[in-house]
Amino acid sequence: MSQTVRMDPGPLLREHLSARSWRERLYSLLSLPLAALGLAAVVITFLFSLLSAGLLFLPMLALMLRVDRALGSLYRWLARVLLNLRIVAPPKPPRSPGLAGFMGRQLGDTAAWQVCAYLLIRVPLGFVQFALGFGWWAYSVLFLCYPLLWKVEPQHEVDAAGVSHTFGIQIAGFYFDSWPRALLVSAAGLLLVLLSPWPARLPLIADRYLMPRLLGPSTSSLRLAQLAETRAHAINEAAATLRRIERDLHDGAQARLVALGMQLGRVERQLARGNLDQAQALVKTSRQETKEIIGELRELVSGIHPPALDAGLGAALTTLAARSAIPTKVWVDLPNRPPAAVETMLYFAAAELLANAGKHSEAERVTLSLRSTRGRLQLMVIDNGRGGVRLDAAGSGLRGLAERVRTADGTLRATSPVGGPTAISIELPEPV
Repeated sequence: MSQTVRMDPGPLLREHLSARSWRERLYSLLSLPLAALGLAAVVITFLFSLLSAGLLFLPMLALMLRVDRALGSLYRWLARVLLNLRIVAPPKPPRSPGLAGFMGRQLGDTAAWQVCAYLLIRVPLGFVQFALGFGWWAYSVLFLCYPLLWKVEPQHEVDAAGVSHTFGIQIAGFYFDSWPRALLVSAAGLLLVLLSPWPARLPLIADRYLMPRLLGPSTSSLRLAQLAETRAHAINEAAATLRRIERDLHDGAQARLVALGMQLGRVERQLARGNLDQAQALVKTSRQETKEIIGELRELVSGIHPPALDAGLGAALTTLAARSAIPTKVWVDLPNRPPAAVETMLYFAAAELLANAGKHSEAERVTLSLRSTRGRLQLMVIDNGRGGVRLDAAGSGLRGLAERVRTADGTLRATSPVGGPTAISIELPEPV
């Protein structure tokens, strides 16, 4: 029993008319003039590079490299608008004052030289993109409209046999000068129009591969930017910690010690007057005040280095879990004891995560695990609460915790669908 195979032109038509296809056609149309502009920029940069051997054209070369970098910004903008490809701009090198500083900044800009390499590759790539992306589509439309063009602007030619033809297209002596043949060209044009999005995307694959690598930041520049950011955050965090300690000492322990000194002065006066009962009462009050001050100082010191860490991170986390508002199970598997700074960070991170779970999660149980895997230390806190935790939420404490973790070259990830469970992991590089 035979079946008739029917081809549905709907997907082809929708793809041909989609916004993505039109944006890619516009990008392909711009590829040819931009390739010519890029070629001119590369040639001028190359000439200035040769002529700058005598130092006379060095300022011109520096200015031209700045133009090249601006062309890279133009291509990144086109990629974002027309190709939906977002490329982060590479950071600019530091600048020293004066003309020499400006020239050194431009001549040493690796990103500008990478743009030159991209513009050179863009010359043949731009022609291919124009041909397959816009030329294919334009000729397909012409073929589709061939019957109309054939009748509006007829052309006459006599073949080798002396026969006159009214034609628009002829291939190897075959003339499309009749309505059936014209409609055949139109049908071929329709098919080519519907297929036009896919050939246009073939050369765009190369562009999508090259642009992030030549127009975006390099791995080293990203690393330097990250280190600069984490360094600034670590400095600000340390300054904030020092201000907090100073405030707590000034407003707390220092004020209470001053009051204790004044109270001991009263004891001294009472003893001089022979009032032993009043002096004894004041001494008792002073002794209680001294105990409270010592407790306050211990609490302040524990905020810098928890005494529980003296017995190791495993014991400290077990003690921390015992104080949690939610029943917490602890699992620790570390072959070696981490450095003190890493232990302190992991301890305070675990304390903050357990505190957040107790305040917001409405969970019934929490699992806290710490292990070493693939050269990294992983701290994970999982609760069966209501979920919905987001790192980018306004006022989220996890955002600040993530910034502190980044100062140690670590990462914080959160998986928390609405309804739970919530899993928050912190990974730090394991010291060698």
